[in-house]
Amino acid sequence: MKGTRHRVARACALGATFVGVTTSAGGSWAEAPQQAETPEKPVEWLRWTPPPECPGQDFVLERVQSWFGGRMPATRDLDARGEVNWTGTHWEVTVALRVDDTKGERRVRVATCADAAEFLAVTIVLAVDPSRAPDLPTVAAGAEVPPEEEPPVPPVERKQAPVPPGQANTALPERAPEPQRSWFLGVAAEGAAGPLPSFQVGPLIEAGLERGPAVLGVGVHFLPPVAQLPPGAVAEISYGLAAGRLNACVLAPLGPFDLGPCADLDVGALWTNQGPPGDVAQLVPWVDLQIGAMARLFGPQASLVLGSRLSVPLTQPRFVVSSGALAHQPTVGVVLDLGVQFFFGKR
Repeated sequence: MKGTRHRVARACALGATFVGVTTSAGGSWAEAPQQAETPEKPVEWLRWTPPPECPGQDFVLERVQSWFGGRMPATRDLDARGEVNWTGTHWEVTVALRVDDTKGERRVRVATCADAAEFLAVTIVLAVDPSRAPDLPTVAAGAEVPPEEEPPVPPVERKQAPVPPGQANTALPERAPEPQRSWFLGVAAEGAAGPLPSFQVGPLIEAGLERGPAVLGVGVHFLPPVAQLPPGAVAEISYGLAAGRLNACVLAPLGPFDLGPCADLDVGALWTNQGPPGDVAQLVPWVDLQIGAMARLFGPQASLVLGSRLSVPLTQPRFVVSSGALAHQPTVGVVLDLGVQFFFGKR
């Protein structure tokens, strides 16, 4: 008698479980009699197997049922399949649907894994009842992936442990893209007013590294000698300049140009030579700080470069003639560059 009571209790428990499952699922797609349902019937038409950190199949079912008011409309046949993968920069969701004899497939990129589950639910509702489009939320989907592309394999290192119950699902953080890096060589004509008694133009050769908006370079430049006959001098005096350069710029795109501030540090030597009868030569150190801007017309392998800077000599030697009169002293000046840069590497 005791065994009989035990078997009756187990049967009642199984019956209660069956009724609970079919009731919570809102019935089948066709309003079939309740006794024909099984616990698996409400999800036979849906397959959604995301990574553990993504919303699961229950989330998709709940969203679909909520937009249909808790009960889904009758239809002859429905089959929905969804897959989501992390590509390293975004989530990619593939949805394959069959409603009766009509089939379709879409693959799009979305910002989060939660958006992927939402996209699957919205697609199912639109396939069953397109008239509900105004009531559905807008899923932030990116570019649609062409059908011929193979779905990417999610990186192993981005897998996470299952999210404990009660905690919100969050998307994996995206890595910031690495800035592009390329080397360059440049040649330019540089004109300067200030280091020498008059405006002079000379060659500039430089090389450097571009990484994102930052540009670092080294170079050498030369101002050929310029001659003058100061009052009180017995012969012409010529002045010349040669120096090495450290350069740093931060450039941002502005239309077809890259534009930004620059700073240069020149270290070299300035020399003078007075002709006969004195034949006096003099060599002095030269340190110059330049602050200004550079504009570059962008090109994949070569760019036209224009620079303009204020020149502040940190060394200001005095050149005097035999009478003691001041012949020349470098002061604040202006430097102008016009040249071309050639790039090696990805930009």
